[in-house]
Parts: sequence; C-alpha cells; structure tokens
Amino acid sequence: MDSITGVLLISIPIIVTFVLLVKFRWGAHSSGVVAWLLTTLIAIIFFSTDPRVAIIATIAGVVRSFPISLMVGTSIFMITYMHVTGALKRVIVFFKTLGGKHKSAQIMLINLGLGLFLVGLGATPVSMLPPVMLALGYSPLVAVALPSVGYDPLTTYALIGIPVVVFTDIFKAVNPGWAWPANIDPLFVCGSTFAMFMPVVSTGIALAMLWIAGGKKMLFDKESLFLALLSGLTAGGVAIIANNPLVGQTTLTNVYAGLAVIGVISLYLKAKKLPIIDKSILTDEDRESEKSMKLWAASSPWVILVIFALLTNMFPPIRDYLFHTLAFPVTIGHATIATRPLWNAYTLVLISTFIGMIFLPHDKKTLKETLSLTKKRAPKPVLASAIFFAMAEILNESGSIIGPTGEWLTAAQRGIPEMNMIFLLASATAATFGVLYPLTSAYLGLLAGFISGSETSAIAMFTRYHSETAQLIGANALVVGAANGIGGGLASVLSPAKLQNAAAVIDKIGIEGQIIKYALVVALLMTTATAILTFLLAFI
Repeated sequence: MDSITGVLLISIPIIVTFVLLVKFRWGAHSSGVVAWLLTTLIAIIFFSTDPRVAIIATIAGVVRSFPISLMVGTSIFMITYMHVTGALKRVIVFFKTLGGKHKSAQIMLINLGLGLFLVGLGATPVSMLPPVMLALGYSPLVAVALPSVGYDPLTTYALIGIPVVVFTDIFKAVNPGWAWPANIDPLFVCGSTFAMFMPVVSTGIALAMLWIAGGKKMLFDKESLFLALLSGLTAGGVAIIANNPLVGQTTLTNVYAGLAVIGVISLYLKAKKLPIIDKSILTDEDRESEKSMKLWAASSPWVILVIFALLTNMFPPIRDYLFHTLAFPVTIGHATIATRPLWNAYTLVLISTFIGMIFLPHDKKTLKETLSLTKKRAPKPVLASAIFFAMAEILNESGSIIGPTGEWLTAAQRGIPEMNMIFLLASATAATFGVLYPLTSAYLGLLAGFISGSETSAIAMFTRYHSETAQLIGANALVVGAANGIGGGLASVLSPAKLQNAAAVIDKIGIEGQIIKYALVVALLMTTATAILTFLLAFI
C-alpha cells in the first residue's frame, strides 16, 4: 500500500469523529464507538489484520484504560455522594470566601491553585468551580471558561499522576531497548521530561486567565501581571522540583503545585493586609449551609484521599510495594499490562469515599440516590475514556496475525511493516517533515485530546507513532512523546464534554461555542509555544 492511500485511510476515523463532535454534537462516547469501529474495519480490510487480533487488541486497550476509565467512574461516585449529602455545597461555600475582593488574586487562588489541587486528587474543577465563580459576580462565560482553562497547566499529573504513569508504561512497552539512567525509576525520568515544559505552560495559562476574566485591562495591570507570573512560575517550578529523580514525587505534582500557588497568593494577600478568607460575600443561603455541616466533615472524603495519596506515594517502600511488587500484570495477546489495582487512584477514591461515609449521612435513602445518580452519570464518560484506548491499541497492533500454532506475528515479523498503521504514519511523516517533525507533535496531541477529551487517551493514541517517527529522524523520542501529551492536556479547554459539564452545573448549556472562541486562541498559542520548545529540546 502506498503511503498517501494509507494515511488517508488512517485519517478517516479521526475526521469522522471530529465531524460528529463539532457538526452533529455527538457525545464523546458515541463518536468514540464509531471511531473504534471504523478503525477496526480499516485495520482488517486494508491492513491485513487478523480479526482475532482486533478483538484481543480491543480488550487490551480497555484494560490499559482502567487507570483513567475506572478513575472517572469512582470520582463521579465520590462527587455524587458529596452532592447528595450536601457536603459538596458546604465545600463550595468555603471556596467562595477565598481571595477576598481582590479579583486577580481570587482568580489565581481558586482557579489555578485550588483547581490544580482538586484535579490532582481526582476531583473535577469544571464541575465544582463554575457555581463559585458565578456567585462571585463573574459572567456565565467567564465562570465556565476559567475553571476549564485552569484544568490545563499540569494535566499530565492529574488524577494522582495517571497520564504520566500511562505514558511511562506505553513508552517502555514500545521502546524495550531504551537506555534508562541506572537506579532511577523510569516514571521519574518521564515526569521530569514533561516538567521541562511546565514553567512556560503554567505561566501562559495564568496570563490567559487574566485575559479571559478582565480583557486587556486586567492582563496589562501591573499587579495582576505580577500575580499571574508568580503563580505560573510557582506551579511550573514546583513541577520541576517534584519530578526531580532525587525527590521522586511525580504522582503528587499537582497536589504540591496547587498548595504552593495557594501559599504564595495567601502570603501576598497577607503582606497587602487583605483578607485571605472573606465571609462578607456569603448569602443567607450560604450561611445556612455553613451551619448545617462542619467543613471538616464535608471535606472528609478528600482529606482521607490526601492522606492515602501521601502514604502511597511519599514513602518509597510503600510505593514500590504497591506499584511494582503488587503490579498484578496480565497478559493479553502478546502484551503484558501492569494493572496496579491497589496503587491506582480509583481504588484510593473508592476507599476514601466509604471511610468518609462515617462522618456524613449514609442512610439507605442517601445511598440509593447516590447509586442511582452515579448509574445515570458514569457509564458514558467511562465508555468515552475506554474506547479511545481500544482504538489506539488496534492502531498499534494493525498488520498482526495469529499464526497456525497460536503465535502472535506482527507486521514487521511478517515482512510487511508498512501494513502497520503506526509504522506507515511514522515513515510518511518523517519523509514529509524531516527534522521539522518535532514541531508537529504538540498539535497532534491537541487534536487527539480534543477528539477524545483526555490527555491520557491522546498519549495512548500517539505515543508509539511519535516514538517511531522521532527515532527515524534522530530526535529524542521521550521529548517528542511528552510534547504530544502536553498538547493533549491543552485540549482540555476545548473538550466539548468538559465544557458541557461546566456549563451544565450553572444551567447554561449552549454557551460552549462562545467559550471555544476564547479557548481556541489560548490553546493554539500555548501549543505553539510547546512546539517551539519541543523542537529546541528534541535534538539535545
């Protein structure tokens, strides 16, 4: 098959998915199923893939998705339980008091600092913060846009580091001969590679928040500009420190970065003699909520989750035992996948929720309503998370067959490497762009993140492709692959699913298109900055 025909065939599922999402406003779950089905048919009909391989690859992809897909399900369960019990409303009332009446400090404190902290633990700022921003007097557009943008800076380390953990596993699998530094966990090497981009990305996002909230006036205000630079560089700097192999706190990067931003903004407000917590803005309804439940009880599931996250990640013996010794690998086809059920965040979230029930209502009616709402809310996002992993696995395994004695033969082993979709894409891209190829990585990640709604899915879809292409041109595959992940994270602000989620909680579904006009500018500027930095780093 010639490369032009092959690339066009491979592009069909992506183009169709894009059209379904944008033109027909399909959900990510339903458009994802169509993309998976088209990819499967194209792999079987045009790329000589054994149908049994397609089935096994789909199963392997779903299993690979567990760190993100099951996390989506369990986090929805936790947030739903907190909503039903009134705990979420009580926590939101506290959030409203942060930052006093200093607008730029308030934006950095809530949407950057608190947003990073929440998403680092598996909570969803796009579900929680829009009502807070609306109550503080911001327009619906700004109330939705700010938490969505705040999702972006350190998404690689969200959900207790799931994206970077998945990237490490996939990169190791497709580069078995990679020369990792001696006595250093590959996770920390990958985490530090991503961290090189973070000061630029997090600072750019902080500046974008000022522009969205107050236009040029706020963006060029000296004090606001100083706070944005302080917050962005703090978050980026903490990311570099946390991912230094000597520190080894990759999976808690977002938690530390969020706390650091909250800390520096609080110190600034204190130095200016301004209140860090200002209850004067609360309504009578807010005050009733305050009286109805203690803050420590309302936030107990998160507090417990923080404790578990620290215990399982800060202490090397515990982390190594859960992460490596109890990896519980499963072999599917010719791939061995480390499931790590006792370390992954979904288990921690589930346990934290159940323990938190000790301090919150847990009667039969409450639990029944929680389960009913979770059953309604969770399946579609879980499916959307899993299906793109399945699609990625089929891309990776295309051209493979199962031999007469049950052996797995890849396209390369069959002597027809061009029948593997990833190899075909890599060779065609390397021939087209040459040494300029690293400039494309972040943009492809942006596209994949937009389509799938997840940086982790973007990593699953394109890591092998970028790895093979980078090596063909002599570039650093780790840097190029990381840039793809950064682009996928930046797509969070464009994700129809995330924007719709944020708009829904303030009953403003329909404003997503207006937000994308602002968000697209931010995403493209930050992706361009990432692309340039990738090109500079890829040949070092």
